[in-house]
Amino acid sequence: MMCLVSVPRRHERGFALVAAIFIVVVLAMLGIMMVTIGGMERATASAAVQGTRAFYAARSGIEWGIFQAMPPTSSCAASSSFTLTVPGLDSFNVTVQCALTPPGIQHRERGDTYNVYVVTSTATSGNFGDADYVSRTLQVTVTDAPAP
Repeated sequence: MMCLVSVPRRHERGFALVAAIFIVVVLAMLGIMMVTIGGMERATASAAVQGTRAFYAARSGIEWGIFQAMPPTSSCAASSSFTLTVPGLDSFNVTVQCALTPPGIQHRERGDTYNVYVVTSTATSGNFGDADYVSRTLQVTVTDAPAP
């Protein structure tokens, strides 16, 4: 007949507690990481939307500058600034610069004389250095030459 001897389990006491604490710490770190990544994704999406808005605000400045440069107004001012008031773009300040190239010289082609303008538009929102600051600059070259 076999006799089973019971061995005291002194060395295994508290192991379940250590394993449980380890699992709780790992799960807490995963939770913190998920919250951080979610916040970064929201900030990235918000910055992308603001960048798109800044692009269209600068585009509106380009359209305004082209309108000012082309006949019948033909008043290409050196620099103009305005604040947009339309929904979605109401926080943007737009600066438009218009320059005749080369300065003071008209272009001649096929007996026609025409002007070439460079219109630069910069749209900004917020203060430089702030987290919500955004700026876009667009530049176009236009002419009042007759259509071919």
